[in-house]
Amino acid sequence: MTIVVAMKFDERICVMSDTMISDRDQVRDNIIPGRLKSIVINEWLTVSYAGLSTQAIDAIRKISNANMVTTKSAVEYLLEVSARYPDDLDFIVCSHEVKARIIKISNGTLMEGAKAYWIGSAQAAAELSKVPVLAAEFEGLPEYMSADEVVFRNSFITYMRENRCEGIGGAVVDCLCSPYGHCYNTHAGAFSWDTVLLGIDDNEERQKNNKGGMYHYEYHISSTSARGQGIVGFYLDQAKTGFIYDPIHYDEAMKIETTSLSDFSKLVEDAGQVLSRNLHNNRLHSDRFSAASRLQTGA
Repeated sequence: MTIVVAMKFDERICVMSDTMISDRDQVRDNIIPGRLKSIVINEWLTVSYAGLSTQAIDAIRKISNANMVTTKSAVEYLLEVSARYPDDLDFIVCSHEVKARIIKISNGTLMEGAKAYWIGSAQAAAELSKVPVLAAEFEGLPEYMSADEVVFRNSFITYMRENRCEGIGGAVVDCLCSPYGHCYNTHAGAFSWDTVLLGIDDNEERQKNNKGGMYHYEYHISSTSARGQGIVGFYLDQAKTGFIYDPIHYDEAMKIETTSLSDFSKLVEDAGQVLSRNLHNNRLHSDRFSAASRLQTGA
């Protein structure tokens, strides 16, 4: 199972997801690296899935490889795929072809009009809705980002850090669908399971345990500056190992061992730049995504 949640904030859409893959035929779940659940197709179209991963990625690849993809053609095809696997495969489509749209597809049925949709684990969605939201003021936010958007992201990350829902886990992937282009947000995080005792701390021993990864791990999500690319990296500090997700071209994440964060981030950036020059289907209107997409960093 998985959890994917998309929420609309004016013309921006935030899509948060995990990466864990569950397989009844395997001894254990594929938690890290798992698979990318929200896949950027181009600068104005992103498709997320929950359920049968292989079938979902095959369907998304077909959309990506189409000569003249539109929101309408993508949705019609995904409706067919979803109906083929009732209760086993759902999608969320985020589009800026004309205006900001969130479309949920489940059991061959289309849903649109709500501010937010989720797919995956009903238990996780219910628990996520109950995550306490701390009263806080956010100063210095860019004019295009609302406090509600920050709260939504923080709530999802908090849930991923503290949840015990079966089938949910792995990396937190933050996908931004903006009028200036769809992309992934670079961010970092840490998870700890050890007991914290105030006033009692052996720093040297704690650092030694942290490096082992048994009680604590730190991660970085690395994205490419080129928008419209379905590529994102996941780096584990302790292991000095990274994984590059490129589901349009490869079934599994590519493992890069014995590398630094800076070298790994450069690999992700280079991969995105190469693809951006070769995608036939990336741009909707060149005037809409040219200067604005370069200048509006994070917009």
